[in-house]
Amino acid sequence: MNVYGFESIRWLLDQEGYLFKLLANDRGIVLFPHTTEHCDATQPGIQYADDSQGNALAAMVTPGEIAFRFHRQFSDEHVGNLASRILALPEMTFAQSFKITYQGRVLKRGDS
Repeated sequence: MNVYGFESIRWLLDQEGYLFKLLANDRGIVLFPHTTEHCDATQPGIQYADDSQGNALAAMVTPGEIAFRFHRQFSDEHVGNLASRILALPEMTFAQSFKITYQGRVLKRGDS
C-alpha cells in the first residue's frame, strides 16, 4: 500500500486540534492539508471525484477520529478492512487508537 503526502501533515500531529484530509483505496492513501480539496489530491491510482465518480474514499482526520465519506463502491465491510490496513501502516501509528466512522456510523471504536 502506497503512502503519499505524509510529510505535508507530519508537523500537524504536534498540534492540539489538527485537521487534515485523506484519500484511500486498496492501492494506498494520500494525506494532505485541509486547505486542499479532495479532488485536487489525486495520486497514481488514487482519485477522488464527487458523486462516487473516483476510485477513492475521502476522509477528514482529527485527533481521535478518521471520518470517511460515503462512496457507492465501498461497503461498510470494505471500509473496515481498508481502515485496518491503513492503521497498520508505519506512517499511521499516531492513529492506531482512533475511532473510524463511515457515513457517520462507527466501524471501529477508538481506544482512547
